Amino acid sequence: MWLLMGPGVASATQAAPGSLAAAVDSESRRGLILQPLRQAIEVSDVEIDGPGGSQTVTLYRPHAFQRHAPAIVFLPGLMAPVDQYDSYARALAAEGFLVAAHEWYSPLTSDIELAREAHIIADWLVDTLRADPARIGIAGHSMGGKDAILAAVALGGFSSVVAIDPDDAGELSVVHGQIAALRAPLLLIGAEVAWKAASICAPMETNYLRFFEHAPAGTVELTLRGADHVQMLDEPDRFGYGICRVGTADSRQVHDTALSATVGFFVQHLKGGPVLTTLPEVRGVIRVAQAQRFSRS
Repeated sequence: MWLLMGPGVASATQAAPGSLAAAVDSESRRGLILQPLRQAIEVSDVEIDGPGGSQTVTLYRPHAFQRHAPAIVFLPGLMAPVDQYDSYARALAAEGFLVAAHEWYSPLTSDIELAREAHIIADWLVDTLRADPARIGIAGHSMGGKDAILAAVALGGFSSVVAIDPDDAGELSVVHGQIAALRAPLLLIGAEVAWKAASICAPMETNYLRFFEHAPAGTVELTLRGADHVQMLDEPDRFGYGICRVGTADSRQVHDTALSATVGFFVQHLKGGPVLTTLPEVRGVIRVAQAQRFSRS
């Protein structure tokens, strides 16, 4: 199934002209999340102890959160600082999620190590902050997206997964063998032209398309037309990212679409919200994986 979502798609409900709701609806149609109109957010760095030692997470907590709140573990891309995903964490927290973002990690970190650390964070959210264990989601970008899927498959405990332009590079493949066993709902957000950049920026042979080919039925793939591997970050033109900057799309629109899709998918699956493909602020080409598909080996 193919759906083309654009800024001209109408929302399911219409707000009264001139009202605050109408203003919010107008902004959402441009792909923006108006966080101040939702919940106040508290942000802090927290040390979490685990079998391999302590790790730091940046915790985004709704000011008025209650016990049994839904929660998200967020895994950055390899060597990407947490602040590049600050808008994602804030937007999720504004919707009532507890969000714990993993710290920067080095190229020496293995896929299974990152997946295990994500699981430790999830356990901490449940044990310490009393998050709802049945409503824990996981998201990640690049290597973090790959290992978000790995954590959900190999370790369990995650009820939905968002992988933002995942890259299957490395000794352990999630595409071949792991992803087919995933039982949680999955959203794959892909950057259409990332493969044109350097080989470390999600090349064609390991990019999001390969994940979709092997993903279970029901997986949603959102392709961001003309986007590269870093345009969904908060600051894609920061020093050092030029090696991946080949996109022709507007970076702000790419970012806002990826953010809106991420938030919308978790709201749908962890809070009973509307189906992602009906959201007017989600712009891009959407496919939904069907059963008995042909895929590359």
